Amino acid sequence: MTSLSFDHLVHFSSDPSLAKYTMLQHGIQAIEGGKHENWGTYNALAYFGLSYIEWLGIQNRSVAIQVDDNPLIQQLVTELPLGDHPGRIALRTNNMDQLVAELTEKGLKLHGPVKGSRLTDSGELLQWSMLFIAEEQPTLPLPFFIQWGEEDAVRREKLKVHSSHPAGSLQIKDVLLAVEDLDDKIPRWSSLFDLQVGEAFINEKWGAKCQRLYLPHGNLLFCAPVEDGFVQDFLDEFGERPFGLQFENDRQDQSILLQGGMYEITKE
Repeated sequence: MTSLSFDHLVHFSSDPSLAKYTMLQHGIQAIEGGKHENWGTYNALAYFGLSYIEWLGIQNRSVAIQVDDNPLIQQLVTELPLGDHPGRIALRTNNMDQLVAELTEKGLKLHGPVKGSRLTDSGELLQWSMLFIAEEQPTLPLPFFIQWGEEDAVRREKLKVHSSHPAGSLQIKDVLLAVEDLDDKIPRWSSLFDLQVGEAFINEKWGAKCQRLYLPHGNLLFCAPVEDGFVQDFLDEFGERPFGLQFENDRQDQSILLQGGMYEITKE
């Protein structure tokens, strides 16, 4: 299958600027992203190489509620009133046409590709295209796919300035996903995206049994509750969704609880 990598976590936020400020206080560089005029949204971003966190907020509700060609914006409009929380993940591809063919062959209905763009603060026009899998009322939304308008090497060079963090050299190790049942999600996602499965283990801190699917730039770590704890609480509040990221660094451990999500940093 076309090679996929973790691209970014979309964190639905009523105040992306506050998220940025909170991350800066924890030694993680975050920046104002920009506005998506066609969607009525804006964002703040924290980069870790090519992968990043996007805090996505609504700037113009009257525009956002009329968007009918972008399932991510529709999900944001529906879910943000429930409270701030991570909502969906994006996987990166460098061959959208081939990916479309492969997913269609697997019998999936697709929505897109949808073109996207925004102006950066420096006036540069960023462009990309997004592809969604059309689903009937999913419990855990499947990832959407993104292809950027520039080569990875060009983007990596441009993003270097945003990827250096006072908290240390941060690498995304795991994308955290709260689910009711590992045996339901792991086989499906593994077969859909041709991902290798790791061994299940217990994370006592979160009160959950967890299992990885290996993916470049950020493994997918699915966690199902085995007792009361963060994962159970998150499921009770938001249902099956991503709930944060786990980083490795060369300095120290810290845990950041921010706008309904968890960002864990562990020393290598």
